[in-house]
Amino acid sequence: MKKKIITFLVITLMIATATLPVLGSSAPKDLFDNESNLGAPESNTPKNSPTNFIFNLLYSLFERFPNAFPLLKYFLIVSGVLDGFVKEGTGKLVMQLTDAPGLNITEALVNISQVRVHYAGEDQNDTNGTWITVVNESQTFDLIQIQNATEFLGEVNLTAGWYTQIRLSVDKALVTIDGNQYDLKISSKNVKLITPFLVQDNETLTLTLDFDVQKSVHETGNGKYIMRPTIKVIQE
Repeated sequence: MKKKIITFLVITLMIATATLPVLGSSAPKDLFDNESNLGAPESNTPKNSPTNFIFNLLYSLFERFPNAFPLLKYFLIVSGVLDGFVKEGTGKLVMQLTDAPGLNITEALVNISQVRVHYAGEDQNDTNGTWITVVNESQTFDLIQIQNATEFLGEVNLTAGWYTQIRLSVDKALVTIDGNQYDLKISSKNVKLITPFLVQDNETLTLTLDFDVQKSVHETGNGKYIMRPTIKVIQE
């Protein structure tokens, strides 16, 4: 019960923090150089209309907390509610890999052969979207060596718009514990990350995949270990 109350208070505080700047302005700012939020002529949508206020509120909330509310963003994107944030063009996506420090594992080798992102489409009618490959070559990383650091994973120019998922193909993993190396059985070689993000025209978005070895490696007994990849996506 206490955890639920604390979670509710934290979310309320985050929303209040994002809302205050919007409430403090007599006329909410226009998105994307005074273009209409919904693509309609500016004269048909007053700057202080409730629709513009809601869009500015959502934009301020997501801008201040880019790593928060991933499931909320996902449903808003696939329903087309956030289409007004997108300006046509292209932007660059840069992806990195890092690992949070933790238990006494001296080496953790992970082989990643492919990384793809899912483009949600330009409007709410495009429900299927498109899978775009960011990385399509086998690379091996020692996650222990990149603790508190980042390793370049790949980059690609993408159509500006909302993207809803990231998928990694993890082909093989080895872990060294107390001087002994073990093969890691991978529960799922296709790792799906539901982490919506927005690529904006003429801008570069950097996503860091924080691969937590300590939460990913599990002992099954008899000297055997499995990997259930635990990855947090950080937007910069």
